Amino acid sequence: MRIDLYIVLIMWMTLVKNTYGQEVSVLQLKGFMPGTFLNPGLPLDKKVNISIGSFGLSGGTNGPGIGDITSKNLDGKRYIDLDKFSGNLNPTKDVFGQSEIRTLDFGIRFGNFALIAGHAMKAYGNLSYTSDLIHLAAYGNGNYIGKTLDLAPVLDVSAYNEIYIGAQKTSGRFTLGLKAKLLYGISNIYTETSDVKLTTSAEYYQLQFKNDYVIRSSGLLRYYSLDSITFDNSLVSFDNFFYNNRGFAVDLGASFKVNENLTLSASALDLGSISWDFFPRKYSSQGTFTFEGVDIVDYITDSTLTVSDTLLRIIDVKSDIEKYSTSLNYTFTLGGLYQSGRWSFNALYLLQNKFGQRNHILSLSAIRKIGFIDLGLQYRIAKNDYAGLGLFSRMQFGPVALYLASDNIMGLFNIENAKSASIRFGTTLQF
Repeated sequence: MRIDLYIVLIMWMTLVKNTYGQEVSVLQLKGFMPGTFLNPGLPLDKKVNISIGSFGLSGGTNGPGIGDITSKNLDGKRYIDLDKFSGNLNPTKDVFGQSEIRTLDFGIRFGNFALIAGHAMKAYGNLSYTSDLIHLAAYGNGNYIGKTLDLAPVLDVSAYNEIYIGAQKTSGRFTLGLKAKLLYGISNIYTETSDVKLTTSAEYYQLQFKNDYVIRSSGLLRYYSLDSITFDNSLVSFDNFFYNNRGFAVDLGASFKVNENLTLSASALDLGSISWDFFPRKYSSQGTFTFEGVDIVDYITDSTLTVSDTLLRIIDVKSDIEKYSTSLNYTFTLGGLYQSGRWSFNALYLLQNKFGQRNHILSLSAIRKIGFIDLGLQYRIAKNDYAGLGLFSRMQFGPVALYLASDNIMGLFNIENAKSASIRFGTTLQF
Protein backbone atom coordinates (compact mmCIF):
# COMPACT_ATOMS: atom_id res chain seq x y z
CA MET A 1 0.00 0.00 0.00
CA ARG A 2 1.36 3.41 -0.98
CA ILE A 3 0.07 6.91 -0.17
CA ASP A 4 -0.07 9.75 -2.71
CA LEU A 5 2.10 12.53 -1.21
CA TYR A 6 1.10 15.17 -3.75
CA ILE A 7 -0.45 17.48 -1.16
CA VAL A 8 2.33 17.01 1.40
CA LEU A 9 5.23 17.53 -0.98
CA ILE A 10 3.77 20.34 -3.08
CA MET A 11 2.77 22.30 0.03
CA TRP A 12 6.24 21.75 1.51
CA MET A 13 8.15 22.79 -1.61
CA THR A 14 5.95 25.86 -2.05
CA LEU A 15 5.93 27.19 1.49
CA VAL A 16 9.61 26.75 2.27
CA LYS A 17 10.42 28.92 -0.74
CA ASN A 18 8.36 31.66 0.77
CA THR A 19 9.12 33.04 4.16
CA TYR A 20 8.99 33.51 8.98
CA GLY A 21 9.11 36.05 11.68
CA GLN A 22 10.87 39.14 10.26
CA GLU A 23 9.12 41.47 12.71
CA VAL A 24 12.36 42.88 14.16
CA SER A 25 12.79 44.76 10.89
CA VAL A 26 9.44 46.47 11.55
CA LEU A 27 10.59 47.42 15.06
CA GLN A 28 13.49 49.25 13.43
CA LEU A 29 10.90 51.47 11.70
CA LYS A 30 9.72 53.02 14.96
CA GLY A 31 8.26 56.45 14.27
CA PHE A 32 7.06 55.38 10.80
CA MET A 33 3.75 53.72 9.91
CA PRO A 34 5.26 50.20 9.59
CA GLY A 35 6.22 50.40 13.27
CA THR A 36 2.50 50.38 14.13
CA PHE A 37 2.10 47.04 12.30
CA LEU A 38 4.03 45.44 15.14
CA ASN A 39 2.85 47.71 17.94
CA PRO A 40 0.12 50.36 17.65
CA GLY A 41 1.66 51.98 20.72
CA LEU A 42 4.92 52.96 18.96
CA PRO A 43 4.39 56.72 18.49
CA LEU A 44 4.55 58.33 15.05
CA ASP A 45 7.18 61.03 14.55
CA LYS A 46 5.50 63.33 12.03
CA LYS A 47 2.11 64.90 11.50
CA VAL A 48 1.34 62.96 8.30
CA ASN A 49 2.56 59.36 7.99
CA ILE A 50 1.85 57.07 5.02
CA SER A 51 2.91 53.54 4.07
CA ILE A 52 2.35 52.41 0.48
CA GLY A 53 2.72 48.93 -0.94
CA SER A 54 4.23 47.15 2.04
CA PHE A 55 4.86 43.48 1.28
CA GLY A 56 6.12 40.65 3.47
CA LEU A 57 6.64 36.91 3.05
CA SER A 58 7.80 34.43 5.68
CA GLY A 59 7.96 30.67 5.91
CA GLY A 60 9.95 27.59 6.73
CA THR A 61 9.94 24.22 8.40
CA ASN A 62 10.98 22.64 11.69
CA GLY A 63 11.65 19.42 9.80
CA PRO A 64 14.16 18.51 7.06
CA GLY A 65 15.21 21.06 4.47
CA ILE A 66 14.86 20.55 0.72
CA GLY A 67 18.40 19.24 0.46
CA ASP A 68 17.69 16.72 3.22
CA ILE A 69 14.88 15.00 1.33
CA THR A 70 15.94 15.31 -2.32
CA SER A 71 18.67 13.89 -4.55
CA LYS A 72 19.99 14.75 -7.99
CA ASN A 73 19.82 12.50 -11.05
CA LEU A 74 22.49 12.10 -13.71
CA ASP A 75 21.25 15.25 -15.44
CA GLY A 76 21.73 17.24 -12.25
CA LYS A 77 18.00 17.70 -11.70
CA ARG A 78 16.66 17.42 -8.18
CA TYR A 79 13.89 14.93 -7.31
CA ILE A 80 12.03 13.84 -4.17
CA ASP A 81 13.88 10.87 -2.65
CA LEU A 82 11.38 9.14 -0.37
CA ASP A 83 14.01 6.84 1.14
CA LYS A 84 16.08 9.90 2.08
CA PHE A 85 12.98 11.77 3.20
CA SER A 86 11.86 9.01 5.57
CA GLY A 87 15.29 8.93 7.21
CA ASN A 88 15.08 12.60 8.25
CA LEU A 89 11.93 12.62 10.34
CA ASN A 90 10.86 12.78 13.94
CA PRO A 91 7.26 11.78 14.80
CA THR A 92 5.61 15.03 13.59
CA LYS A 93 6.96 17.96 11.59
CA ASP A 94 5.51 21.21 10.31
CA VAL A 95 5.78 23.36 7.21
CA PHE A 96 4.50 26.91 7.54
CA GLY A 97 4.29 30.13 5.60
CA GLN A 98 2.56 33.49 5.59
CA SER A 99 2.22 36.53 3.39
CA GLU A 100 1.10 40.08 4.06
CA ILE A 101 0.19 42.68 1.43
CA ARG A 102 -0.60 46.16 2.74
CA THR A 103 -2.07 48.47 0.12
CA LEU A 104 -2.28 51.73 2.09
CA ASP A 105 -1.79 52.69 5.74
CA PHE A 106 -1.84 56.24 7.04
CA GLY A 107 -1.70 58.13 10.31
CA ILE A 108 -2.36 61.74 11.25
CA ARG A 109 -0.89 63.15 14.46
CA PHE A 110 -2.41 65.99 16.47
CA GLY A 111 0.02 66.79 19.27
CA ASN A 112 -0.09 63.85 21.70
CA PHE A 113 -2.94 62.12 19.83
CA ALA A 114 -2.89 60.25 16.49
CA LEU A 115 -5.44 58.51 14.28
CA ILE A 116 -4.34 55.53 12.16
CA ALA A 117 -6.13 53.45 9.51
CA GLY A 118 -5.36 51.07 6.68
CA HIS A 119 -5.97 47.87 4.73
CA ALA A 120 -4.08 44.57 4.57
CA MET A 121 -4.51 41.25 2.80
CA LYS A 122 -3.08 38.33 4.78
CA ALA A 123 -2.63 34.61 4.15
CA TYR A 124 -0.96 31.94 6.21
CA GLY A 125 -0.83 28.16 6.36
CA ASN A 126 0.60 25.23 8.27
CA LEU A 127 0.97 21.57 7.30
CA SER A 128 1.80 18.95 9.95
CA TYR A 129 2.76 15.49 8.73
CA THR A 130 3.77 12.31 10.53
CA SER A 131 6.82 10.13 9.97
CA ASP A 132 4.47 7.12 9.69
CA LEU A 133 2.82 8.67 6.64
CA ILE A 134 6.16 9.17 4.90
CA HIS A 135 7.42 5.70 5.83
CA LEU A 136 4.23 4.14 4.46
CA ALA A 137 4.64 6.05 1.20
CA ALA A 138 8.29 5.04 0.89
CA TYR A 139 8.11 1.37 1.85
CA GLY A 140 4.46 0.32 1.84
CA ASN A 141 2.91 -1.50 4.78
CA GLY A 142 4.91 -4.72 4.44
CA ASN A 143 7.28 -3.70 7.23
CA TYR A 144 4.45 -2.87 9.62
CA ILE A 145 2.54 -6.16 9.93
CA GLY A 146 0.83 -6.26 13.32
CA LYS A 147 1.61 -2.60 13.94
CA THR A 148 -0.48 0.57 14.02
CA LEU A 149 0.55 3.66 12.09
CA ASP A 150 -0.53 7.26 12.74
CA LEU A 151 -1.28 8.76 9.32
CA ALA A 152 -3.39 11.86 9.87
CA PRO A 153 -1.98 15.07 8.33
CA VAL A 154 -3.14 18.42 9.71
CA LEU A 155 -3.67 21.18 7.16
CA ASP A 156 -4.70 24.69 8.19
CA VAL A 157 -4.83 27.58 5.71
CA SER A 158 -6.51 30.96 6.00
CA ALA A 159 -6.64 34.11 3.89
CA TYR A 160 -8.54 37.32 4.64
CA ASN A 161 -8.76 41.07 4.15
CA GLU A 162 -8.66 43.45 7.09
CA ILE A 163 -9.67 47.09 7.37
CA TYR A 164 -8.70 48.84 10.57
CA ILE A 165 -8.99 52.14 12.35
CA GLY A 166 -7.11 53.01 15.51
CA ALA A 167 -5.62 55.65 17.74
CA GLN A 168 -2.53 56.52 19.77
CA LYS A 169 -2.39 58.60 22.93
CA THR A 170 0.86 59.84 24.49
CA SER A 171 0.92 60.89 28.12
CA GLY A 172 4.33 61.78 29.49
CA ARG A 173 6.65 58.91 28.67
CA PHE A 174 3.84 56.44 27.93
CA THR A 175 2.11 55.89 24.60
CA LEU A 176 -0.91 53.60 24.32
CA GLY A 177 -2.30 52.32 21.02
CA LEU A 178 -5.39 50.46 19.85
CA LYS A 179 -6.58 49.10 16.50
CA ALA A 180 -10.08 47.78 15.78
CA LYS A 181 -10.11 45.55 12.71
CA LEU A 182 -12.96 44.37 10.51
CA LEU A 183 -12.10 41.07 8.82
CA TYR A 184 -13.47 39.54 5.62
CA GLY A 185 -12.39 35.98 4.93
CA ILE A 186 -11.26 34.93 1.44
CA SER A 187 -10.78 31.19 1.95
CA ASN A 188 -10.01 28.72 4.69
CA ILE A 189 -9.15 25.12 5.57
CA TYR A 190 -9.40 24.14 9.23
CA THR A 191 -8.57 20.68 10.59
CA GLU A 192 -10.87 20.25 13.56
CA THR A 193 -9.84 16.72 14.59
CA SER A 194 -7.09 14.55 13.12
CA ASP A 195 -6.87 10.92 14.12
CA VAL A 196 -6.33 8.26 11.45
CA LYS A 197 -4.82 4.95 12.56
CA LEU A 198 -3.94 2.11 10.16
CA THR A 199 -3.35 -1.42 11.44
CA THR A 200 -2.23 -4.32 9.24
CA SER A 201 -3.39 -7.61 10.72
CA ALA A 202 -0.73 -10.25 11.29
CA GLU A 203 -3.25 -13.05 10.60
CA TYR A 204 -4.57 -12.41 7.08
CA TYR A 205 -3.07 -8.97 6.45
CA GLN A 206 -6.42 -7.21 6.64
CA LEU A 207 -6.25 -3.42 6.76
CA GLN A 208 -8.15 -1.64 9.49
CA PHE A 209 -8.64 2.13 9.60
CA LYS A 210 -9.81 3.84 12.78
CA ASN A 211 -10.80 7.36 11.81
CA ASP A 212 -11.83 10.45 13.70
CA TYR A 213 -11.00 13.07 11.10
CA VAL A 214 -12.93 16.31 10.57
CA ILE A 215 -11.83 19.07 8.23
CA ARG A 216 -13.74 22.24 7.40
CA SER A 217 -13.38 24.55 4.44
CA SER A 218 -14.78 27.75 3.00
CA GLY A 219 -14.03 28.30 -0.66
CA LEU A 220 -10.67 26.50 -0.74
CA LEU A 221 -11.22 22.73 -0.63
CA ARG A 222 -13.50 20.76 -2.95
CA TYR A 223 -14.02 17.08 -2.09
CA TYR A 224 -15.66 14.66 -4.53
CA SER A 225 -14.08 11.36 -3.46
CA LEU A 226 -10.88 10.21 -1.76
CA ASP A 227 -9.12 10.16 -5.12
CA SER A 228 -10.71 13.40 -6.36
CA ILE A 229 -9.83 16.41 -4.20
CA THR A 230 -9.22 19.87 -5.66
CA PHE A 231 -7.94 23.13 -4.21
CA ASP A 232 -8.80 26.67 -5.21
CA ASN A 233 -5.57 28.65 -4.73
CA SER A 234 -7.16 32.12 -4.63
CA LEU A 235 -5.45 33.30 -1.45
CA VAL A 236 -5.02 36.87 -2.73
CA SER A 237 -8.42 38.28 -3.64
CA PHE A 238 -11.07 40.83 -2.79
CA ASP A 239 -13.73 38.10 -2.90
CA ASN A 240 -16.34 38.27 -0.13
CA PHE A 241 -15.28 41.83 0.68
CA PHE A 242 -17.85 43.49 2.99
CA TYR A 243 -20.49 40.76 2.79
CA ASN A 244 -19.25 37.24 3.68
CA ASN A 245 -17.02 35.52 6.20
CA ARG A 246 -16.99 38.44 8.61
CA GLY A 247 -14.80 38.74 11.67
CA PHE A 248 -13.40 41.18 14.19
CA ALA A 249 -10.05 41.57 15.93
CA VAL A 250 -8.05 44.08 17.96
CA ASP A 251 -4.40 45.02 18.33
CA LEU A 252 -3.18 46.48 21.63
CA GLY A 253 0.17 48.16 22.22
CA ALA A 254 2.15 50.27 24.63
CA SER A 255 5.59 51.86 24.73
CA PHE A 256 7.57 53.58 27.48
CA LYS A 257 10.42 56.02 26.86
CA VAL A 258 12.85 55.28 29.67
CA ASN A 259 15.18 58.09 28.60
CA GLU A 260 16.35 59.81 25.41
CA ASN A 261 18.11 56.63 24.27
CA LEU A 262 16.00 53.70 25.47
CA THR A 263 12.39 52.76 24.61
CA LEU A 264 10.57 49.63 25.80
CA SER A 265 7.45 48.25 24.13
CA ALA A 266 4.86 45.47 24.33
CA SER A 267 1.90 44.46 22.19
CA ALA A 268 -0.84 41.88 21.66
CA LEU A 269 -1.84 41.42 18.02
CA ASP A 270 -4.69 39.74 16.14
CA LEU A 271 -6.95 38.96 19.09
CA GLY A 272 -10.11 37.89 17.27
CA SER A 273 -11.84 35.42 14.99
CA ILE A 274 -13.64 34.95 11.65
CA SER A 275 -17.04 33.30 11.09
CA TRP A 276 -17.04 31.35 7.82
CA ASP A 277 -20.44 31.32 6.11
CA PHE A 278 -19.54 31.36 2.39
CA PHE A 279 -20.00 27.77 1.08
CA PRO A 280 -18.88 26.32 4.42
CA ARG A 281 -18.22 22.59 4.11
CA LYS A 282 -17.63 19.98 6.78
CA TYR A 283 -15.94 16.75 5.67
CA SER A 284 -15.75 13.98 8.25
CA SER A 285 -14.66 10.36 8.41
CA GLN A 286 -15.46 8.73 11.73
CA GLY A 287 -15.57 5.04 12.58
CA THR A 288 -13.70 1.80 11.97
CA PHE A 289 -13.30 0.53 8.39
CA THR A 290 -11.85 -2.87 7.52
CA PHE A 291 -10.52 -4.00 4.16
CA GLU A 292 -10.69 -7.80 3.91
CA GLY A 293 -9.32 -7.99 0.39
CA VAL A 294 -10.78 -8.59 -3.08
CA ASP A 295 -12.67 -11.71 -4.10
CA ILE A 296 -10.42 -13.42 -6.66
CA VAL A 297 -13.38 -14.51 -8.83
CA ASP A 298 -14.72 -10.95 -8.99
CA TYR A 299 -11.21 -9.66 -9.70
CA ILE A 300 -10.76 -12.06 -12.67
CA THR A 301 -14.22 -11.61 -14.20
CA ASP A 302 -14.46 -7.82 -13.76
CA SER A 303 -11.72 -6.06 -15.72
CA THR A 304 -12.69 -2.69 -14.22
CA LEU A 305 -12.21 -3.83 -10.62
CA THR A 306 -9.08 -2.59 -8.85
CA VAL A 307 -7.81 -3.04 -5.32
CA SER A 308 -7.42 0.71 -4.84
CA ASP A 309 -11.02 1.40 -5.88
CA THR A 310 -12.29 -1.21 -3.46
CA LEU A 311 -10.14 0.18 -0.66
CA LEU A 312 -11.33 3.74 -1.24
CA ARG A 313 -15.00 2.69 -1.26
CA ILE A 314 -14.88 1.20 2.24
CA ILE A 315 -13.82 4.48 3.87
CA ASP A 316 -16.89 6.56 4.56
CA VAL A 317 -16.57 10.33 4.17
CA LYS A 318 -19.56 12.56 4.90
CA SER A 319 -20.04 16.05 3.47
CA ASP A 320 -22.23 18.63 5.19
CA ILE A 321 -22.91 22.35 4.88
CA GLU A 322 -22.23 23.92 8.27
CA LYS A 323 -21.01 27.33 9.39
CA TYR A 324 -17.95 27.50 11.64
CA SER A 325 -15.47 29.99 13.09
CA THR A 326 -11.69 30.11 13.52
CA SER A 327 -9.46 32.20 15.76
CA LEU A 328 -6.64 34.26 14.32
CA ASN A 329 -3.00 33.40 14.91
CA TYR A 330 -2.30 35.86 17.71
CA THR A 331 1.13 37.27 18.64
CA PHE A 332 2.53 38.78 21.86
CA THR A 333 5.69 40.89 21.71
CA LEU A 334 8.23 42.47 24.05
CA GLY A 335 10.75 44.86 22.54
CA GLY A 336 13.55 47.22 23.38
CA LEU A 337 15.23 49.95 21.29
CA TYR A 338 18.44 51.74 22.20
CA GLN A 339 19.75 54.65 20.11
CA SER A 340 23.09 56.38 20.52
CA GLY A 341 24.35 58.74 17.84
CA ARG A 342 24.36 56.96 14.49
CA TRP A 343 23.85 53.53 16.06
CA SER A 344 20.65 51.80 17.13
CA PHE A 345 20.26 48.41 18.79
CA ASN A 346 17.02 46.44 18.95
CA ALA A 347 15.79 43.32 20.73
CA LEU A 348 12.43 41.65 20.17
CA TYR A 349 10.81 38.59 21.77
CA LEU A 350 7.70 37.09 20.17
CA LEU A 351 5.27 34.46 21.35
CA GLN A 352 3.32 33.40 18.28
CA ASN A 353 0.33 31.09 18.19
CA LYS A 354 0.22 29.27 14.84
CA PHE A 355 -2.90 27.13 14.59
CA GLY A 356 -2.72 26.11 18.24
CA GLN A 357 1.05 25.66 18.36
CA ARG A 358 3.17 28.13 20.31
CA ASN A 359 6.42 29.41 18.83
CA HIS A 360 9.06 31.44 20.66
CA ILE A 361 11.33 33.74 18.63
CA LEU A 362 14.10 36.09 19.76
CA SER A 363 15.55 38.67 17.36
CA LEU A 364 18.51 41.03 17.82
CA SER A 365 19.73 43.76 15.48
CA ALA A 366 22.27 46.56 15.14
CA ILE A 367 21.78 49.44 12.70
CA ARG A 368 24.24 52.10 11.53
CA LYS A 369 23.24 55.35 9.81
CA ILE A 370 25.53 56.26 6.90
CA GLY A 371 24.35 59.46 5.27
CA PHE A 372 20.87 58.88 3.86
CA ILE A 373 21.16 55.08 4.27
CA ASP A 374 20.54 52.90 7.34
CA LEU A 375 22.31 49.52 7.16
CA GLY A 376 22.23 46.75 9.71
CA LEU A 377 22.48 43.10 10.66
CA GLN A 378 19.83 41.14 12.49
CA TYR A 379 19.93 37.71 14.08
CA ARG A 380 16.96 35.49 14.89
CA ILE A 381 16.78 32.43 17.13
CA ALA A 382 13.87 30.01 16.90
CA LYS A 383 13.30 26.36 17.78
CA ASN A 384 15.49 24.09 15.63
CA ASP A 385 16.65 27.11 13.61
CA TYR A 386 19.71 29.04 14.77
CA ALA A 387 21.04 30.30 11.44
CA GLY A 388 18.79 33.33 10.97
CA LEU A 389 21.29 36.01 10.00
CA GLY A 390 19.53 38.81 8.15
CA LEU A 391 20.02 42.28 6.68
CA PHE A 392 18.13 45.55 7.01
CA SER A 393 18.41 48.63 4.83
CA ARG A 394 16.50 51.91 4.57
CA MET A 395 17.14 54.80 2.17
CA GLN A 396 15.73 58.26 2.88
CA PHE A 397 15.05 60.70 0.05
CA GLY A 398 13.50 63.76 1.67
CA PRO A 399 10.04 62.76 2.91
CA VAL A 400 10.17 59.41 1.05
CA ALA A 401 11.90 56.30 2.42
CA LEU A 402 12.39 52.82 0.95
CA TYR A 403 13.16 49.83 3.17
CA LEU A 404 14.13 46.21 2.54
CA ALA A 405 14.80 43.48 5.11
CA SER A 406 15.32 39.74 5.39
CA ASP A 407 15.79 37.73 8.58
CA ASN A 408 17.73 34.91 6.85
CA ILE A 409 19.61 36.27 3.87
CA MET A 410 21.44 32.98 3.29
CA GLY A 411 18.12 31.18 3.06
CA LEU A 412 17.13 33.27 0.04
CA PHE A 413 20.25 32.14 -1.85
CA ASN A 414 20.50 28.59 -0.48
CA ILE A 415 16.95 27.25 -0.58
CA GLU A 416 18.11 23.62 -0.56
CA ASN A 417 19.58 23.81 2.95
CA ALA A 418 17.52 26.61 4.51
CA LYS A 419 15.02 25.97 7.29
CA SER A 420 13.45 29.40 6.88
CA ALA A 421 13.65 32.56 4.81
CA SER A 422 11.90 35.92 4.70
CA ILE A 423 11.68 39.22 2.93
CA ARG A 424 9.86 42.48 3.63
CA PHE A 425 9.90 45.74 1.72
CA GLY A 426 7.86 48.89 1.34
CA THR A 427 7.68 52.66 0.94
CA THR A 428 6.92 55.30 3.54
CA LEU A 429 6.10 58.99 3.29
CA GLN A 430 6.31 61.53 6.15
CA PHE A 431 5.91 65.30 6.42
